[in-house]
Amino acid sequence: MLHRLAACVCSARTLERVVEPAIADLQKEYQAADVSGMWRRAWILIAGYGAILRVIAICGLSVSLATADERRSLIATLTWSCLLIAAATGLLLLPPLSMVEGSVSPEYLIQLLPQAVPLAIPIGLAFGIAFGMSGRRAPRAVTNVILLSAVLASLVSFVTLAWVMPAGNQAFRESLASAKGLSGPLMKGFSEMTLSELDREASVAASAGNVHRANQYAWAFHLRFALGAATIVLASFIIAIGGRRVALRGFEAFVLCFVYWALMFIGEFFSVYRTVLPTVAGAWLPNLVFASAILFVPSRLRGSRLRGSVVESSYRD
Repeated sequence: MLHRLAACVCSARTLERVVEPAIADLQKEYQAADVSGMWRRAWILIAGYGAILRVIAICGLSVSLATADERRSLIATLTWSCLLIAAATGLLLLPPLSMVEGSVSPEYLIQLLPQAVPLAIPIGLAFGIAFGMSGRRAPRAVTNVILLSAVLASLVSFVTLAWVMPAGNQAFRESLASAKGLSGPLMKGFSEMTLSELDREASVAASAGNVHRANQYAWAFHLRFALGAATIVLASFIIAIGGRRVALRGFEAFVLCFVYWALMFIGEFFSVYRTVLPTVAGAWLPNLVFASAILFVPSRLRGSRLRGSVVESSYRD
């Protein structure tokens, strides 16, 4: 997948000499790592994806963007996104850190980052696009690079949600228990289980006739995939609806994130507690709603922009 994405942006020479060796190194280093070293393997994945992401971003800046205005638009969007992702990460860290008694050690921050970053990425990117692309018509090359960045960010989010977050959450719980003088293994919750563990527990609960418990495990399983794709959905939607004023674009991003959050709980309610929807449909409900809206709602907006551009070009002529 990384190779296919890079092929859309990078030249054949860069793909052969830079991207392909980087992917090969990532695969070789990950396979050579000790299976028991979970943190080491997770760090190899994150560092490898980050390195390849930087290469693809450099290719996008140098190849896809021909004019200075396009470069400024992209740099503004990515700068806003990075700043807002960092701010959202800090806010999401506050609730679990409030449970820590005494001073907060760096160990706690490292353990909690995997649960905050996958949620902060779609929020920060949505607001970053809203602020960075406000007041200007986004060139096609800019939107292509931003959407490509959203796809890569979604991959990073999914890897974190699937493997890194469960280990981090469990380590944080064990650190809190140890600080309070408690010993012994802690039973894992939904957020501390890997995908294979969630799938296994769902099958066990279903075999025991506990439908409600089985639905909870199944919904948590499918939610990891849905949240991984949230960045693509939110970025595509905020680009599609457009807008010029900064305040309006910021309000659009806020409403977008709030509606996504509300739909997530609605999907959980109707798939886990009321069993009206299948668990996979309940977990993917926000993505399905926004994907449908992208196809049908913005058509008039795109038409208005097209008519506006024709009028403006006629006036200039």
